[in-house]
Amino acid sequence: MSSVRAARPSTSDPAGRPSERHLSSVPRFLLWQAARQPATLIGGVVFGVVWMLCQAVWPYLLGRAVDEGVSGDSARLWLWCGALLGVAAVQAVTGMLRHRMAVSNWLRSSLGVARLIGYHSAETGPAITATTSSGEIVATVSTDSLRLGAMYEVSARLCGGVVAFVVVSVIMLDASLPLGLAVVIGVPAVAALLALLLRPLRTRQAVWREESGGLTTLGADTVVGLRVLRGIGGEHEFVERYARQSQRVRSAGVGVAKTQSWLDGLQVLLPGAFLVFIVWFGAHLAVDGSITPGQLTAFYGYATFLVLPLRTAVEAAQTFTAGVVSARRVLSVLRTRPAAHDTEETAEAPAWGSAIEDLASGVTIQPGRFTAIVDADPDEAAAIATRLGRFDDAVHREAPVLWGGVDHTRVPVREVRERIVVSDANPHLFGGRLLDGLDTLPIRDEEYTDTATGRLRRVSAALDAAAATETVDALPDGVHERVAERGRTFSGGQRQRLSLARALLTDAEVLVLIEPTSAVDAHTESQIAERLREARDGRTTVVVTASPLLLDRMDTIAVVRRGRVVGTGTHQSLLRQEDDLGDLYRAIVSRTISAAEPADGEDLDAAWTGSIDALWTATHPVSAQRPEKTKAKKSKRNRKGKSDAAADR
Repeated sequence: MSSVRAARPSTSDPAGRPSERHLSSVPRFLLWQAARQPATLIGGVVFGVVWMLCQAVWPYLLGRAVDEGVSGDSARLWLWCGALLGVAAVQAVTGMLRHRMAVSNWLRSSLGVARLIGYHSAETGPAITATTSSGEIVATVSTDSLRLGAMYEVSARLCGGVVAFVVVSVIMLDASLPLGLAVVIGVPAVAALLALLLRPLRTRQAVWREESGGLTTLGADTVVGLRVLRGIGGEHEFVERYARQSQRVRSAGVGVAKTQSWLDGLQVLLPGAFLVFIVWFGAHLAVDGSITPGQLTAFYGYATFLVLPLRTAVEAAQTFTAGVVSARRVLSVLRTRPAAHDTEETAEAPAWGSAIEDLASGVTIQPGRFTAIVDADPDEAAAIATRLGRFDDAVHREAPVLWGGVDHTRVPVREVRERIVVSDANPHLFGGRLLDGLDTLPIRDEEYTDTATGRLRRVSAALDAAAATETVDALPDGVHERVAERGRTFSGGQRQRLSLARALLTDAEVLVLIEPTSAVDAHTESQIAERLREARDGRTTVVVTASPLLLDRMDTIAVVRRGRVVGTGTHQSLLRQEDDLGDLYRAIVSRTISAAEPADGEDLDAAWTGSIDALWTATHPVSAQRPEKTKAKKSKRNRKGKSDAAADR
């Protein structure tokens, strides 16, 4: 809601978004992600298979070379040695390419999923924070996306290992059926024993991931409220909570490490014991004359080589075990639907310059005019303004908004975002170069599309209108200064003015500003009031404010009470009105209305404790005469404790 408008499709936008069908299960989502990077995945599999086959044929070539050397045939010995050299060269090249493809697969999938979560979080807005903590989202991007990417990295090696295992099994069975069967049966048996530890490992990894996400959430929430914690002396309580959660994460991590250590140890012990058995069994077959010394050497090489596919299979099982847990976390985030989303029954966007009507309150925004919404409760006025931007379709079921006579929940969300911009009262500045954070959208005006000077001219004009020029000029690099996270180096008033400049740069058809000057002094507020009118002259602008300086420049002011419009007019006409509406308006504008709003039938003037004389003098020329109050109003002011002299003026 902080002056964010949907950007048009660009190269930075993900190539595609998963449909609900793709998000229905982990396998479908993984296949969808694989379809986004087919070239690198296929290349990784091809190079992985060739690389593994090169290692698989090494024992065969070495065994033939040994047999030829024992027989004394030097020519054939050199032939097999040359074949070994050629295979080594191919293995080196394919190994390099396989590694490049593996890293590419990992980066493409990890960063692709991370970007997808980022875009989805930005689009869903409040809907995602209502169901998922900020720390959980951060953990999903920083941890789960990397683990999910590792699944695609190991997949090429796994495919190569499977193919190599099949080829080697055929070769061994052809050379010696007993020894071949021992290897073909023994390797899967060892893998099955190792797989017994994968289930407890996955369970403990899930527990660790849950606790780690809780720790990240606690840290993120604390950073946001650090100033409040210091103010109320809650730092000690936070330290204790963080320490307890850290210990839970440490305990869960130790549990994962214990299981992992057993798995790593058995990966060395079991294949080693299996190799000892193969050597012993093969030696007996060689002594009996069932196989040649070269075949014994080859079988030992095969058995040694098969340890590599075995470890790759165990590594892949571990990776997929952790990856499935992470994929479920990713899906839980991506399944969150935006609070505002397109429906099947969409309508055409209204014509440019259409009026907007909030049916629940009765507020009507006429095109091309400055309209202010004033309410004794600022939150009620902000709620009306927020509804104009359509951020939660559930709200509009009870409070529909008509845009050009059309329910704007039927208008495509992108169209609403591009044409209606809402700038919140609590703006956030994004980290990075200030210029990029202010001018966030593609430039429409052809005059400025090709030059950096034109862009700077637009930004400079917006900064001047928002009275933020001095703030930017004070920065060492001006608009090219790098902004810290959330713009924390700026004061509240500076952030508010920079956010106003950002909103003006959108050049929106309808610009909604919620308390745009609440954090600035009176002199700056006066500048903004004057320049805002010039910057948005002739375009639809809605302002939620109780500032007399801004209200005096509005075309229409809608006075709202308990969520309904009770009257409209200009600033001066409302100040002069001698009725309940005038009393309510003066009470609101004076900013001294009592905390409890009068109940039905209660005297409205009793809620007002300010000075009408001071208000009139502040908002009108010296020569202007304050209108006379009726005797009835004088008596009311007397009951409020006003002096007789002041009442009779």
